[in-house]
Amino acid sequence: MSTKAHISSVVLLACVVVVSSAAARGRASESAQFKVTSTLDDKKVLPLRLRWVVRAQLPAADVSKVDFLIDGKVRWIERNPPYVYGADDNGRNQGFLITTWLKPGKHRFTARVTSKSGRKATDTVVARVLPAPKPPAELAGTWTRTVTAADLIKAGPEPPPAGKWKLVFDRVGAWHLDPKGSGVVNQYDAKLDVIRVYAPIWMAPKGISRFGHKGLGGNDCTAAGPFGSYKWSVDGDQLTLDAAKERCGNRRAIWEGIWTRAS
Repeated sequence: MSTKAHISSVVLLACVVVVSSAAARGRASESAQFKVTSTLDDKKVLPLRLRWVVRAQLPAADVSKVDFLIDGKVRWIERNPPYVYGADDNGRNQGFLITTWLKPGKHRFTARVTSKSGRKATDTVVARVLPAPKPPAELAGTWTRTVTAADLIKAGPEPPPAGKWKLVFDRVGAWHLDPKGSGVVNQYDAKLDVIRVYAPIWMAPKGISRFGHKGLGGNDCTAAGPFGSYKWSVDGDQLTLDAAKERCGNRRAIWEGIWTRAS
């Protein structure tokens, strides 16, 4: 072998060693720093509504996805920080974990972070969920009304569809079911003559099926709500809803008006 060829071989070998060492240091660094925490840590009892935010001690560029599991089943997936259950708008309008759909008692909440190299780390909390209140008897059940073009004047730039809507009040939430067979469910409470409506409830990444509708999920305006309130009254088979404070035009376009009891 010539001296020149020998030198080239040595340089090439040195480069391979350097690259291999750098890769090894990178893996070791990832392994050492890869710890997961969340806002549920140390909680023994969960309120009906709270933010579940996951933090990984790993550069965002190295995170492939964050799975939010409840009792071992994936209920939400995030791929970009901040990692918030229920979505967010680049850190704004952060969604909520709303537990009204879970059976009262203890549940297992796990945040599982997967790195782009395939490594995984988890953070698990076992906490008790409180029972959701049932709606007033005269409000409970299914109501219907036709949302018209005139109603949609109240909506935002992406209005909901006109047509026959259903509104269902139960322990889980207030379900507004659209004419296309889908819909949204929001947390709410009803006391005296006021309904306070909060944020959308997420139970599965692609929504759920209920009341003959599919893909129930998403939101009216943002993942954070916004919160609103309505005056309500029932006269026979008619429910009247009047917006008291409502910044979500799409929800107002659907809710505000006179509803007829279906069941």
